Amino acid sequence: MDLYKRDDSKFWMADFAINGRRYRKSTKQTRKGKASEVAAEFLRQAQCSEFPVRRGPMTALRQFAQDRFLPFVKASTLAENSKSYYQFGWKQLQGKPVADMRIDMITTSVADTLELSGTGSNQNCALRTLRRMLSLAYEYGILQAAPRIKLRKENQRTAIWDAKSEEALLKVAPQPLKDVFLLCHDSGMRPDEIIALRWDDVLWDKNLIFVREGKTRKATRHVPLSDRVRDRLRVRAKGAKTEWVFPSKRKKSKTGHITHTAIEKPFRMVRKAAKLPKELVLYSARHSFATDLLDRTGNIKLVSDVLGHESVTTTQKYLHPALKNLAEIVNQRNAGRTAEAAA
Repeated sequence: MDLYKRDDSKFWMADFAINGRRYRKSTKQTRKGKASEVAAEFLRQAQCSEFPVRRGPMTALRQFAQDRFLPFVKASTLAENSKSYYQFGWKQLQGKPVADMRIDMITTSVADTLELSGTGSNQNCALRTLRRMLSLAYEYGILQAAPRIKLRKENQRTAIWDAKSEEALLKVAPQPLKDVFLLCHDSGMRPDEIIALRWDDVLWDKNLIFVREGKTRKATRHVPLSDRVRDRLRVRAKGAKTEWVFPSKRKKSKTGHITHTAIEKPFRMVRKAAKLPKELVLYSARHSFATDLLDRTGNIKLVSDVLGHESVTTTQKYLHPALKNLAEIVNQRNAGRTAEAAA
């Protein structure tokens, strides 16, 4: 695949060959990055034309989901969180017109114009699911090429917990929400990791908590056990009757521990009672932990490891350095300069 510009045109041209046949076509794009995406779509369409798949009538996305994708997800070695993620993504897609489209008709343009509800994160869950479905169809030989599915912008969480908002929440928070919040705020653990915590994972003598698994390959890690969390867990351990730190009260619980829903619903009620802004969510406590840890250690790699991130780039999205001291830092730098230099 080559991209080039003619002397008499501002648009990038795509140039490629399939089965000895040469294709040259204008992408109608002036930016090379966007032109590359359009050219990739040209290539996919040309491949489908040159090498049509002869497997009878092409199935719709809904049929493929029921017959191939969902059974694959269920039988795969994916983490339970990943399975739930894809299942939730399909729930978002199944009510949309794209679910009844033939999978070979779902192009990059179709995905770009797909109307999805919810936040950018929720929309990307649906798009990642769609991308995995089409990729699986390619692996099965149903599609000659999988189209490129572009994700949408996600709004970065900017709210973090300070001492005042934390005190307001803890004053009215019931159990087990109070202990879950403290764990998230003092260890940086994800809420899903906290509710699945076992007593064997609490390393009392080392002031550490062992996280068995999570949403990334680096999720298995050790996180700090603070004094106040230790005190709360000691109280909880006295009445422990199961292996779970936060056992479910339901006799027919599938996991044995509480669910995320059991925490989120009371959290929203408590946040309203404490008159805290909606921007403050339980997950914000993890952001607060990351910001404080970087501020006190200056070691972003350490912060990344404790959070269980695979990339420091991901960690940077969690950091919300306070800006109030920036002017003082500049003033300290300028203190040694002469008045003439400053003028």
